[in-house]
Amino acid sequence: MAPEGPRVSLGRGGRERILAAAAELFARQGFNATGINELHRAARVSKRTLYQHFASKEEVILAHLSACAERSPAAAVLAREELTPRTRLLELFTALADPGTRIPEPFLAAAMEFPDPQGRVHEAAAAHAHALTERLTALARAAGARAPERTARQLLTLYDGACCRLLLEDAGGVVSDAYGTAAAILRDAID
Repeated sequence: MAPEGPRVSLGRGGRERILAAAAELFARQGFNATGINELHRAARVSKRTLYQHFASKEEVILAHLSACAERSPAAAVLAREELTPRTRLLELFTALADPGTRIPEPFLAAAMEFPDPQGRVHEAAAAHAHALTERLTALARAAGARAPERTARQLLTLYDGACCRLLLEDAGGVVSDAYGTAAAILRDAID
């Protein structure tokens, strides 16, 4: 009978394998349902190697969220300086159609699974939301919104809602509805 999987380290790249396995497991089954044993087996590293890189599962989650912030569909769209600020704000919703993205922003899931506002994971999710709000505010201001903070909050609320709807519905309808609502918010705020 074959063993259930390699339990030895494959050498260098352990941290990257741990984070890659974490991303897949967290997206598929959530943060709390993913155990350390499952994580080290999926990453093909020993527990010792896992703990050399991360002191706890919470540390793995925090590193995963940090990586998500850098490579999220939202970050990619908002960084596209060749687009006008208004276009970037609208493209934020088009990016939700990416078929490889089940939950575009895992920060919502993290905040729900770790509801204690004093907890480090919840704080990381809240900090991400705050940073995203500031980014959207700056773009709304650059686009000419009369009340950029309010516009940013409305767009982020819509974006978060659309992310949640993607769990239940076909992306086409969600993206179309969210894009149309975002365009209406921007028309009201700018024109």
